[in-house]
Amino acid sequence: MTTQSPICSHNPYHTARFPLLVLDVTRQICNPPNEGFRVLHWHDEIQLVYILKGVVHFKIYDQEIDLSAHDCMFINRTVLHHITEKEDCHYHSFIIPPRMLSFFPGSIMEQDDVGNIINNPFLTHYPLYASRPEYHDFFRQLKLLDELYFQEEQQAHHAYRLAIRLSQVWLELISLLPSQEASQPAKKYDRIRTMLSYIHTNYPQELSLADIAASAHISQSECLRCFNRFIHCSPYQYLIQYRLHMSTTLLLTTERTVTEIAFLVGFHSVSSYIRYFRQYYRTTPLKYRSAKNY
Repeated sequence: MTTQSPICSHNPYHTARFPLLVLDVTRQICNPPNEGFRVLHWHDEIQLVYILKGVVHFKIYDQEIDLSAHDCMFINRTVLHHITEKEDCHYHSFIIPPRMLSFFPGSIMEQDDVGNIINNPFLTHYPLYASRPEYHDFFRQLKLLDELYFQEEQQAHHAYRLAIRLSQVWLELISLLPSQEASQPAKKYDRIRTMLSYIHTNYPQELSLADIAASAHISQSECLRCFNRFIHCSPYQYLIQYRLHMSTTLLLTTERTVTEIAFLVGFHSVSSYIRYFRQYYRTTPLKYRSAKNY
């Protein structure tokens, strides 16, 4: 299995009292380390990539975009993307749980100002160029947020100040984003996201090509084309690798046996699980558990 399928990148602060994750990337080193760094991945959070130096290359589904110093890229939640450095660069990546922007569950902001954005299947990403005058207010707020987050001496009520500044950045951003009606239709993105979501929900079960294709109301041949175009592997390969990926969480966070984990994630035998695990991770499940928990 030589083709790498996208992984789900997890926010380690997801359950923290202040779940904002900011990655500082310089000279091809990510701090703090993150599983989605330099690989095709997705996450449940929205993302703002603020470029401080150099040129950054974005591959978002089948589109490729280069942004330069002082530009910014908005990437919607659950969107497949790959970020690499085109030349020596430095950037900050803000990984933002949508609930941080909603104020409280059930609010009008949660539905109108957040939900309408993150649930729009056609709004996958939006580049913002520092040279364009209409983006100046957004960049002014983003720079203030960036400076506040990375300041060496924190003021009193630092988290509250960050939350307010983050809301101001979001307000400027949503004022610039195209409306759902104005977005260009992109059924191809909606289809692959629907099929991936179906696999993510049902991966422990027996899934066929017909099942996966039916989830997006397309033919099996079109399903194969979608996966080859966006994921660069077959639906079956992706299902196997997603099962393996989910098994790593169980290996690291539970004391379940390898046999139990194999069946929990959908493998019919422990031997097939270990064989696939070795092909993808170049080690056994037990050695993986021991190395990561060391």
